[in-house]
Amino acid sequence: MSVAEVAVVTWSGVSAVWWLIAIILVHATRRIQLSVELPLGMSSPSLTIFKPLPSVPDVETRDALAACIASFLAQLDESTELVVGVPEEQAGQWAPVLREWANRYSRVQLRPVIRATPGQRANPKVAWLEVLAPEATGEVWLWSDADVVAPPGFLVQLRRVLALNPTAGAVTAPYGIRFTAHASGWLDALFVNMEFLPGALLLGRLGPVPLAFGAAVLFRAEDFRRRISWDDLGASLADDHETGRRLAPVVVSRQIAETCALESRLGPALRHVYRWQKTIRWCRPGGFAALVVILPLFGWVALCTMTPGNPVPWVGLAAQYALESGVASVLLSRVGFRGPPAGALAVLAWP
Repeated sequence: MSVAEVAVVTWSGVSAVWWLIAIILVHATRRIQLSVELPLGMSSPSLTIFKPLPSVPDVETRDALAACIASFLAQLDESTELVVGVPEEQAGQWAPVLREWANRYSRVQLRPVIRATPGQRANPKVAWLEVLAPEATGEVWLWSDADVVAPPGFLVQLRRVLALNPTAGAVTAPYGIRFTAHASGWLDALFVNMEFLPGALLLGRLGPVPLAFGAAVLFRAEDFRRRISWDDLGASLADDHETGRRLAPVVVSRQIAETCALESRLGPALRHVYRWQKTIRWCRPGGFAALVVILPLFGWVALCTMTPGNPVPWVGLAAQYALESGVASVLLSRVGFRGPPAGALAVLAWP
């Protein structure tokens, strides 16, 4: 074998080690037994959950977001309130949902705030959070994107982790995608479950981190007021990352949240994945550049181009392609992903 071939084989070996670690990390989450009780003598402070609603293009998207928020409502207790920011221009669309919530969760402290979509900040989500903040009465705040599903025991577990880590500024939760109703949603699922989730789980194993994820950021309200300004946060592209950076150290919960793949067409789905990757590149350019370690297909394609008559690079290319397609299938299955069969072709295109 030539020096170039040895280099690319080594490259492939390194990527294979990472994918093995990724599978182990994701599979391990299926066996985690989480405690949902605080130690004796510890009480849980009051909690406010923030849910600013984005503008929804159709009833299907509204219903999907409503189901996500209902997963939080079902876990509220007497010490918890949920503040929902409803765009005034879409208040009519959300009115039946708000009535259903009021009837179904009559014992829950649900506080809708209806007003025109705020625009005082460059970051629209932060603009909503700033509007909702004066409505919050909790000692602890939970910021969570509207498209996040809370698994059973999620709120209790997050509060427990924060209580047991008094020196931590926040607790955050990694997330995966377990379901999509659209074939194009497979793209989001592949990106989140392959490129994001294993790395997030690894960070959690290594210790506290200087960042947070938008699925859930739990922190003490007083810490936020003391360490973060709305001006700085509102000018940030990735508000969750910036919040974690300002509140560090942040503990990564071992329980995984779930986010939704709502894009129903290929073009918007591709743009969504691109925006995800672009945000990571801006926030963590070094980490994004390190992705080249798990992209040895570039090396095999280069070898095949330089020596098209040599069968070794072609065998290596086929083996690497099969490995990455197989890993994609395994990781999706370990997360428990379900989606339309028509989207399964995305697994073959992913490498």
